Amino acid sequence: MGLAAVAGVLAEVFAGTDWTSGVSIGILFYLVSYYVARFTWYKGMGKEGQGKLYTTGYGGFIMIFLFTWMLFFTLQAAGYSL
Repeated sequence: MGLAAVAGVLAEVFAGTDWTSGVSIGILFYLVSYYVARFTWYKGMGKEGQGKLYTTGYGGFIMIFLFTWMLFFTLQAAGYSL
Protein backbone atom coordinates (compact mmCIF):
# COMPACT_ATOMS: atom_id res chain seq x y z
CA MET A 1 0.00 0.00 0.00
CA GLY A 2 2.98 2.27 0.40
CA LEU A 3 3.47 2.21 -3.36
CA ALA A 4 -0.05 3.61 -3.74
CA ALA A 5 0.96 6.68 -1.76
CA VAL A 6 4.15 7.03 -3.81
CA ALA A 7 2.09 6.72 -7.00
CA GLY A 8 -0.30 9.42 -5.78
CA VAL A 9 2.54 11.83 -5.08
CA LEU A 10 4.21 11.10 -8.42
CA ALA A 11 0.91 11.51 -10.23
CA GLU A 12 0.62 15.01 -8.80
CA VAL A 13 4.24 15.90 -9.52
CA PHE A 14 4.36 14.56 -13.08
CA ALA A 15 0.74 14.68 -14.27
CA GLY A 16 -0.73 17.61 -12.35
CA THR A 17 -4.27 18.17 -13.62
CA ASP A 18 -4.04 15.73 -16.54
CA TRP A 19 -6.16 12.91 -15.19
CA THR A 20 -5.26 10.39 -17.92
CA SER A 21 -1.56 10.57 -17.12
CA GLY A 22 -2.27 10.37 -13.39
CA VAL A 23 -4.45 7.30 -13.76
CA SER A 24 -1.82 5.72 -16.02
CA ILE A 25 0.81 6.25 -13.31
CA GLY A 26 -1.50 4.60 -10.76
CA ILE A 27 -2.17 1.61 -12.99
CA LEU A 28 1.52 1.22 -13.78
CA PHE A 29 2.47 1.25 -10.08
CA TYR A 30 -0.26 -1.27 -9.25
CA LEU A 31 0.85 -3.69 -11.94
CA VAL A 32 4.50 -3.36 -10.91
CA SER A 33 3.68 -3.97 -7.24
CA TYR A 34 1.43 -6.92 -8.14
CA TYR A 35 4.08 -8.67 -10.20
CA VAL A 36 6.84 -7.97 -7.68
CA ALA A 37 4.70 -9.51 -4.92
CA ARG A 38 3.63 -12.39 -7.12
CA PHE A 39 7.12 -13.44 -8.17
CA THR A 40 8.93 -12.77 -4.88
CA TRP A 41 6.73 -13.23 -1.82
CA TYR A 42 3.90 -15.38 -3.21
CA LYS A 43 5.92 -17.66 -5.48
CA GLY A 44 4.58 -20.91 -4.01
CA MET A 45 0.92 -19.87 -4.09
CA GLY A 46 -1.45 -21.70 -6.42
CA LYS A 47 -3.30 -20.13 -9.36
CA GLU A 48 -6.49 -19.63 -7.35
CA GLY A 49 -4.60 -17.88 -4.58
CA GLN A 50 -2.85 -15.58 -7.04
CA GLY A 51 -6.19 -14.50 -8.50
CA LYS A 52 -7.46 -13.75 -5.02
CA LEU A 53 -4.32 -11.73 -4.33
CA TYR A 54 -5.06 -9.62 -7.40
CA THR A 55 -8.68 -8.92 -6.50
CA THR A 56 -8.09 -8.36 -2.79
CA GLY A 57 -5.55 -5.56 -3.05
CA TYR A 58 -6.82 -3.30 -5.79
CA GLY A 59 -9.60 -1.61 -3.76
CA GLY A 60 -7.29 -0.39 -1.04
CA PHE A 61 -4.64 0.56 -3.58
CA ILE A 62 -7.09 2.69 -5.55
CA MET A 63 -8.41 4.45 -2.44
CA ILE A 64 -4.95 5.29 -1.08
CA PHE A 65 -3.76 6.39 -4.53
CA LEU A 66 -6.73 8.71 -5.05
CA PHE A 67 -6.49 10.09 -1.51
CA THR A 68 -2.83 11.03 -1.82
CA TRP A 69 -3.25 12.41 -5.33
CA MET A 70 -6.15 14.65 -4.20
CA LEU A 71 -4.34 15.64 -1.01
CA PHE A 72 -1.20 16.79 -2.77
CA PHE A 73 -3.21 18.43 -5.56
CA THR A 74 -5.10 20.43 -2.93
CA LEU A 75 -1.92 21.36 -1.08
CA GLN A 76 -0.27 22.52 -4.28
CA ALA A 77 -3.36 24.56 -5.25
CA ALA A 78 -3.27 26.19 -1.81
CA GLY A 79 0.27 27.41 -2.43
CA TYR A 80 2.39 24.75 -0.79
CA SER A 81 5.22 23.41 -2.92
CA LEU A 82 6.19 19.78 -3.08
